[in-house]
Amino acid sequence: MKTSIPRHLPAGTRTVPVTRNQAGRLALARGAERWRKPPCSFGLRLQGEVNPDLLEEVLTHVARRHTALRTTFPDYEPSGSGLLLPTDQVHWNLTRVDLRGIPQPARQRAEDAAFRKVQEPFAPDEFPLFRGSLLRYEEDYVLTVAVDHMVFDGESIQVFLGEFGRFYQQLACGSTADLADDGGGSDFGEFSAFECDWLQSPEAGDALVHWKSVWDGFGPFPPTRIPVRDVEGSGALWRQSLPADVVHARRRRFSGGYLSLPAFAAAAVLAALRDMTGQTEGGVLHPSSRRFTDATQGMIGYLNNRTLLRADTPLGADLYQIAAITRAAMVDALEHQMMPFEVLLDHFAPQLRNRRPDRPYIHLNVQASPVLPSLPGLNASLFWPPQSSALQDIPWISVDLEDGREHMVLTAGYSTGKFEPDLVSELMARVAGHLTG
Repeated sequence: MKTSIPRHLPAGTRTVPVTRNQAGRLALARGAERWRKPPCSFGLRLQGEVNPDLLEEVLTHVARRHTALRTTFPDYEPSGSGLLLPTDQVHWNLTRVDLRGIPQPARQRAEDAAFRKVQEPFAPDEFPLFRGSLLRYEEDYVLTVAVDHMVFDGESIQVFLGEFGRFYQQLACGSTADLADDGGGSDFGEFSAFECDWLQSPEAGDALVHWKSVWDGFGPFPPTRIPVRDVEGSGALWRQSLPADVVHARRRRFSGGYLSLPAFAAAAVLAALRDMTGQTEGGVLHPSSRRFTDATQGMIGYLNNRTLLRADTPLGADLYQIAAITRAAMVDALEHQMMPFEVLLDHFAPQLRNRRPDRPYIHLNVQASPVLPSLPGLNASLFWPPQSSALQDIPWISVDLEDGREHMVLTAGYSTGKFEPDLVSELMARVAGHLTG
């Protein structure tokens, strides 16, 4: 249920600072376009004796221990702050949908509706900025979690699952030890304060100099030269499984030093773009972690940054020559990744502030598969909810490479209203070919 925070606040509510990237998302959501990014969503498929009330209790404990999940952003608060509510105001209520005995196609419609509902964008002044659903089938359950990007990023998923498993083990066994909600969790406000101080440092000045040369005449949204269109469309997902050992073996053949999987994947994407378009200078936006300390390693919040990778892709260069360029660009950027993307917009592209991207681009995300929690009495597997509704309105191609033990999953999410499916399929087939040889 959507709830706005009244001006008469519960005792213990306090104002907290926001990061510059959070402030940018707030301005976009409150601006003329009123654009809200779909939430970060993930889930678990559960087999065994599932207790929905226990799941709600576990989720509530996780949310109470991390300040980011207790924060909301009412319109009457300044754009540089949010409200942190006390723990007793936080409760996680699951929407429960029983699909047993429902024949097709009615079951499919009910399932699709449930996934669309849980992945609806949040308004910043809603509380809480998370929701969940529990779908029951004949043989198993699917638990889906959705959290607004204002308070959550991709790396928060692993922290969340770890906390979920720890609390589930304790509560399922009847233990109440270490369940205090007011200690032991993470305080995102500490990161916000650190960023504020860092922006006044000499390192921030050095970072501006570095990123000016990268953005100049190119950023922040790197061109693809892939033909685009403006028609009615829907969200679509291209997907292919790749043998992990083959990809890693090909990556290790690079002779210029250690080549990370993100740098290798970026080279594959840029080589594919060059092959399709003849473009000899390419780029992608990719997330970069700002979890530099032990405290941030276990923090839930929106810490990730968007980073522009710009690289020459000469027509005669092979994949490993391009990989040397992407590797060098990523290494050069390492000491400057703390600089918020929104600050760079203010300095180098102020005309794009509080606006959606003005041209299509590729967003590349490379991550390891999250480690599953151990849940006594249950068999759990990772579940990614279908995102066709979430992808319908995005003006970019979201390329993801998930690194599992035996297989990697390469996907491309996009809107058919912007991109011709055959062109996306051709691009991604080329990317897969570069990764596997």
